[in-house]
Amino acid sequence: MDRQVRLAAGTLVLTGLIVGPRWNAARWLSAGVAGGLVFSALTNTCGIAKILAKLPHNQPKATDLDDPLTALTG
Repeated sequence: MDRQVRLAAGTLVLTGLIVGPRWNAARWLSAGVAGGLVFSALTNTCGIAKILAKLPHNQPKATDLDDPLTALTG
């Protein structure tokens, strides 16, 4: 999850900096993400991680323990 958060935050900041010279409001995107990272460090919470956790590929998969236990016990 940490890697996904760093990728999302870095992408948003870089996008804000690249688009900023043409559209000044985009710089607020970078400032908002930076503020969110500071808040995250101070409170030990992460809004981006909460959003990313809801994505389908971050959901836990249901596991059936009967097959591995049968394989291990023979």
